[in-house]
Amino acid sequence: MLSSTSTLVLLGGLFSAVAAGKPASVVKARDGLTPSLPYDPNTTSQCFWWADITSATTCDTIVRDNYITLEELRRWNPSLASTSGCTLQVGRSYCVEAIDDSEPSPGPSSTSTSSTSVSSALSSSSSTVVVTTSTSSSSTVAPPVTTTKPGNGITTPTPTQATIVDNCDAFHFVTAGQTCEVVASLYRISQDQFKAWNPSVGASCTGLWANAYACVSIIGHEPSPTTPGNGITTPTPTQATIANNCDEFYFVASGDTCESVAAKHGITQAQFLSWNPSVGSTCTGLWANAYACVSIIGHTPTKPTTTTSAGNGIATPTPIQPNMVKNCDLFYKVKSGDTCAAIAASKGITVAQFTSWNPYVGSGCTLLWLDYYVCISIVGHTPTPVNPGNGIQTPTPYQDGMTSSCKTFHFVQSGQTCQTITQRYGITQANFVRWNPAVRNDCTGMWANAYVCVAVL
Repeated sequence: MLSSTSTLVLLGGLFSAVAAGKPASVVKARDGLTPSLPYDPNTTSQCFWWADITSATTCDTIVRDNYITLEELRRWNPSLASTSGCTLQVGRSYCVEAIDDSEPSPGPSSTSTSSTSVSSALSSSSSTVVVTTSTSSSSTVAPPVTTTKPGNGITTPTPTQATIVDNCDAFHFVTAGQTCEVVASLYRISQDQFKAWNPSVGASCTGLWANAYACVSIIGHEPSPTTPGNGITTPTPTQATIANNCDEFYFVASGDTCESVAAKHGITQAQFLSWNPSVGSTCTGLWANAYACVSIIGHTPTKPTTTTSAGNGIATPTPIQPNMVKNCDLFYKVKSGDTCAAIAASKGITVAQFTSWNPYVGSGCTLLWLDYYVCISIVGHTPTPVNPGNGIQTPTPYQDGMTSSCKTFHFVQSGQTCQTITQRYGITQANFVRWNPAVRNDCTGMWANAYVCVAVL
């Protein structure tokens, strides 16, 4: 190993090392100070010279050409130490010189790699390059491309783990912090299967690379689609642990919380946590892009029926959100993309009124349930039908931002487009959007069953 600062003397176009234990004329010029190909994220963080493997070669050749030992090569490149042999993979970079290799790199999510600053001190008698090494943070994983593994016809994404089996037919992109156990559980396979299909990860999983694809199924493998004993088809991937008697699943999206998922399915948060124990009591273990259990065998969700709110004689549709006021006389079924502000604006009420009539949604509107009815008017409430200042009676509901000088309105029916409306009233698309900015220039924001402005004062 070299000291923190090594002086390399340029002689005859080749590098000669002035370093501990290295003859002054034996270090050959190599590929580069930084890797240009994907490499093992556990490579020593003190590496300062790399060999880019662009064609088939052997460890013995790399050892000989770079005047290092096989033990050093394997120690600096843990993926080579995790298998019984020493096999270099074409399309990868390997460390062939390091300053201090006692600490492995934590991986590409927080990869600490060696960067090199080079200053030249040239004299008339000799050409000397002084190489000073220091550490900095950088990203090393190359962008993935698509290839096909020879002979099996399966499209294989890259980069992959150092070695995967040739008959792989399903892949998982390993993220920072994931372990063999976690990935195996996601796809309901055993750790032994995962390690057999990804031999470079090693028996203790120390060779698992983040930001690279791993094999999670092979040709002919039939994953178990049901949880033993209950006969319910279980989709994958799931949360790390779910109840064995689960009979309904929900695919967790980014931004979901235990509270919001439980609310969407009309269950308590305590039930959700008990059926998905790996998420933890504070929900910090909830995984996005994996299925969670939202019902178990024997669980009977509340099946709402149409009722009449006590005392007001108004028929109340169901399902409704919890804690809705009892004197509601007008209802709206929440659709995808709705927000409390959007609903309030379209119904001519304030957000404060909306949340007071539907207190369960919360002040931040985080618990607005899709396909459930909310209250948009109460007995005795009289919506203001006139926009201040123009004296024109404005029907409701209408979309937020409509011009206050509108004099003619059109009730948008399902299936109508901006072009249909503008042609009917002989107005330009530009004016229509100016008077109704919520519809947007491409008309993707126009709501059905709401009024739009088609003429102004």
